[in-house]
Amino acid sequence: MDAQSRTPPLMAVALAFIAILWASPFLWLVTTAIDPKTTGSLDFPHALGPDNFIHALSGNSGLQLINSIVLSVGTATLTVIVCAAAAYPLSRLRLPGRNLLLWGLVLLRLLPATGVVVPLYFSALWLHVLNNFGVMLALTVLNLPFALLLLKNFFDTVPIELEEAAYVEGASLFQIITQILMPLSRSGLVVVWFFSFTGAWNEFLLPLIFSRTAAGFPMSVGLFSAFGQHGAVDYGFLAAYSMIYAAPAVLVYFLLRRNLNTGFAGVGVKG
Repeated sequence: MDAQSRTPPLMAVALAFIAILWASPFLWLVTTAIDPKTTGSLDFPHALGPDNFIHALSGNSGLQLINSIVLSVGTATLTVIVCAAAAYPLSRLRLPGRNLLLWGLVLLRLLPATGVVVPLYFSALWLHVLNNFGVMLALTVLNLPFALLLLKNFFDTVPIELEEAAYVEGASLFQIITQILMPLSRSGLVVVWFFSFTGAWNEFLLPLIFSRTAAGFPMSVGLFSAFGQHGAVDYGFLAAYSMIYAAPAVLVYFLLRRNLNTGFAGVGVKG
């Protein structure tokens, strides 16, 4: 009985210790970001102020935040538009070799990004898009296989009888897609958009190769390039920059959470 009675307190102490270990990096990040006089050590703030955040939102850092937002939103939106346009005929038309095409694209996408970066680079060079727009196009191409497969499966769940009834009533194909198919597939579209957004937000290799200037970098590359810049590490700036970098992805998740939960539940692979 004594051993059993001591088990809950011991478990509580162990869980509290694990929680402290887990939270200490985040605690360091917050205290360092709000301390203009920080030295980078885990300590109580010597002062409080928004100086680090102002620094992280000004100059090239502010441009990098804008670049990340434009790149991520543009890539996600373009991926959804292109994939929806391709997934609809794949869902509704009985094309020969349809499944072979889909799974062939998926298998090709299993190649690591480093395996296709050279042809992507020369294609962007030939098209004169060695910039963030070129990164957007490249990421859209890389997103197509999985996004196309997911959207095709979501479109399969929409009864074709609804479209046939709308067609009999005089609806055009555009009206059928925008007023019937898209609303009923909203969760799938949100899942694809969110995956594409987070993938573009975290992308490092392609922006590093394509952009090549600090003003053109997104935040994923800017955070890396800020380490040791000018021969020193500004821990306050890096902490504030890291918190700003993490905030949009977290905000997007909470804004789309309801549709994401429904969409993840509906994700499946059909033959």
